[in-house]
Amino acid sequence: MIQKSSDSWSEKVSVKKGNIGEEIVFNYLRDLGYVIYRPVTDGAHAFDNLCVSRDKRTIFIAEIKTKEARQYYPDTGININSYNEYKFIERKYNLPVFLFFVDAANQKIYGNFLTRLETPRVEGKCSYPLQQNGIIYFPLSNMELVAELTAEQAEAIKKHSTKNYYGAWSFNERRR
Repeated sequence: MIQKSSDSWSEKVSVKKGNIGEEIVFNYLRDLGYVIYRPVTDGAHAFDNLCVSRDKRTIFIAEIKTKEARQYYPDTGININSYNEYKFIERKYNLPVFLFFVDAANQKIYGNFLTRLETPRVEGKCSYPLQQNGIIYFPLSNMELVAELTAEQAEAIKKHSTKNYYGAWSFNERRR
């Protein structure tokens, strides 16, 4: 029998934090009436959820990132390799990808479909989408507010955060 070591996938702080965000969004989508399919294996997977409306007329991939917006820029982002994988899946299988950002600092869930996040926009001195150091950033102004987090949900996420700051601006201020 194979024993899991203490540094197994599920024991990583980032995975625990991500699991909380994924569960919050899962419950939100389920409450909206979507049938949700999730990977059943530990470790890396192609995407977090496949969502299908009960009438089977709407289907999309839901990818959840449990992270706050950047502190000094009106944006948030994902790893460029992950972005490229989502774009590949979107093109090959003609399935739209919705990125959900679960932001404990601002107690919000926001996001949008990749095609909308990619809409070119200039915010201050930055032209979006912006690629820096292996991350692609999208402006908050290209995102829709999905839901509010409860104080309890935000605290559960913060317990697993590796950051010691929580944004100086609110989500709405950043979108201006």
